[in-house]
Amino acid sequence: MITVAFVHVGNDALLPRIMVASVRRAMPHAQVVHLTDESTPAIADVDEVVRLRYDGVHLMPYRLEHFARLEPCDAIFLDTDIIVQKDLGALFETPFDIALTRREAIGTDPAGVDVAQVMPYNTGVMLSTRGGWDFWRNAWRVCESYTEEARRWWGDQYAVKALAEAAPIRILELACDAYNYSPATQSEDVSGRHVVHYKGTERKAWMKRRGELELGICG
Repeated sequence: MITVAFVHVGNDALLPRIMVASVRRAMPHAQVVHLTDESTPAIADVDEVVRLRYDGVHLMPYRLEHFARLEPCDAIFLDTDIIVQKDLGALFETPFDIALTRREAIGTDPAGVDVAQVMPYNTGVMLSTRGGWDFWRNAWRVCESYTEEARRWWGDQYAVKALAEAAPIRILELACDAYNYSPATQSEDVSGRHVVHYKGTERKAWMKRRGELELGICG
């Protein structure tokens, strides 16, 4: 059985509800696990809730710690602003330890940093087999060593990059265009994508609209 796991803390449950419903539609046999803190209400229609103390600040190492503490399995780790459109189970027929979605060249940020070089992997969609579990344990430890700012945001992407470059494991690279795609407009045809990632405030509004129209979920 494949486990789909996600981290969600706080009371705003609409996006994770939509994401879970999309997983149920595309991958009905998957086990869905909500990774959270000690007080967040469980998201509806998950199979298991795993709780871990959270300081309310350093989300990046907290996310990796949750992954690391799971029992090793064939797993898909997702952000909550995602709609899964096709069954990802076939990917596990390819030998790998960790599968990561690689960014294409997307230019520089306002500070002139090449984002695709500094953070080549979008951690909104990641896969792991049992043999890759040390990757998550080590990524968690590396992320814990980062600056205060990095532990609040982006640190998981820095840690995943560092471990992917250094760890002696089998890395399967997947194209973001297929497995972690962010649309440019609300009306764009995304039917050919396996996973659509609605990152950013505007796209999240588009995801909520899809959740209402296609899955019957509204706030």
